[in-house]
Amino acid sequence: MKYYHRTIEKKLKDTFTRKEAIFILGARQVGKTTLMKHFMKEFADNTTLYFDLENPSNLSIINKGANEFLAFLSSQELTNDVTNYIFIDEIQYADDFSSLIKYFVDHHSGRYKFVLSGSSSLQIRKKFKESLVGRKIIFELYPLSFSEFCAFKDEPVISKKLIEIDPYNIEEDPLRFENEKMRNLLKEFLLYGGFPKVVLEKKKEDKIRDLEDIVNSYIMKDIRHIFNLEKIEQFNHLIKLLAVFMGKELNISKLSNETKLHKQTLEHYINALESGYIIKIIKPFHKNLSSELRKTPKCYFLDNGLRNFLISNFSDIEFRPDRGELLENFVFSQLQKKADPLTKINFWRTKAKQEIDFILQKENKLFALEVKWNNGATQNLKKFQQTYPEAKIYLMSMLQEYNGKGIIPGYMI
Repeated sequence: MKYYHRTIEKKLKDTFTRKEAIFILGARQVGKTTLMKHFMKEFADNTTLYFDLENPSNLSIINKGANEFLAFLSSQELTNDVTNYIFIDEIQYADDFSSLIKYFVDHHSGRYKFVLSGSSSLQIRKKFKESLVGRKIIFELYPLSFSEFCAFKDEPVISKKLIEIDPYNIEEDPLRFENEKMRNLLKEFLLYGGFPKVVLEKKKEDKIRDLEDIVNSYIMKDIRHIFNLEKIEQFNHLIKLLAVFMGKELNISKLSNETKLHKQTLEHYINALESGYIIKIIKPFHKNLSSELRKTPKCYFLDNGLRNFLISNFSDIEFRPDRGELLENFVFSQLQKKADPLTKINFWRTKAKQEIDFILQKENKLFALEVKWNNGATQNLKKFQQTYPEAKIYLMSMLQEYNGKGIIPGYMI
């Protein structure tokens, strides 16, 4: 089967010569195992071992403790006098991986390099102890970005151009001659999202079947089990409500009444979905941080396909009343996939109900991004720039072409 490269590979590979353990976190079926097995092929024979902790025998080996695991590794036919790479999938199932990693990083980093994956950031971060400070490097792997999606659709030239584009600083659209193709690719992405297996399916019914499998096996079972979410019916109702209200401000009181969940329980369930890389909560932009934290947040999905499955709607994008929301969710997921730890994504809303979809703070720069399917009014953008003169303002549109005056085609982000 053909292997498609991910943009995260170079950053990951650059850390392989360091002694710290590498953690790759992300939802199930985003490609963590595929990525690890790709790296395994790049190393010499007899220098790698792979453990899947959903396999009880593999889990048993890990849970016996650092000394026993070292003895096990010594019994394997690994190469002496070189670094051996130990790949461990779904590390969150291990009882005490912090002690294991600390021991090997401190005493055997020259002989063993650990690369670990996990699908629950909150559960894994809870198990991180202070002893792992300086002993771990964390990467997050999301469903495909749009540039990766184009590569998976066998459009490598388009993919490369998308990676190279800085949408906030270009003189002309390098993809302007392929505008129709870009829109068609984006329409498919808006409907079915970026889970690799879904993207590679040719038929609509197969894509939907794969999305159903992700929802049923990961969201409805794994996340519920990992976080011990006991109110199954209410949890299922909540995730569907979040899909309906995607991109809108979350009223916790109303959600609590609708789902019959206590506010504290509701917030725990939302945190579980965010930790499982299904949704992301963003807060309003405000210069006064304490004021910002008191205001109502918004919820977006990290994959359009999952959201569309939850509302049972894969109808033609052109005729959907929520097409603007789908484009907005796409822009958010693109921003999130490209963000570094210092990048901050918010939205802006005034008491007068003037609103801008996304405020991006990046490297001491401020960007205001408004998303519209067609041509859109820019009064709110201008109002924001009056309030924050240092900000650069942009309108992102599905149908408008780049004009050099702050309008960016949606696919370019």
